[in-house]
Amino acid sequence: MIIEDDQPMADAMQKHIEAWGNQCQCVTDFRNVISAFASYDPHLVLMDIMMPQMDGIEAMVKIRERS
Repeated sequence: MIIEDDQPMADAMQKHIEAWGNQCQCVTDFRNVISAFASYDPHLVLMDIMMPQMDGIEAMVKIRERS
């Protein structure tokens, strides 16, 4: 799962991850990062620290509470 507000950066990461044969989802609604994480249930999260609606550290803490 990629949580990145710079869309060209997120697209490039997704392209490479999928080229290696992995599935990948990019989060685009930064108000619902936690629900997106819960519904996708990824093995790996690549997350930007400075996001528009939710700080990456805050999101990480909430994700760790669920995983």
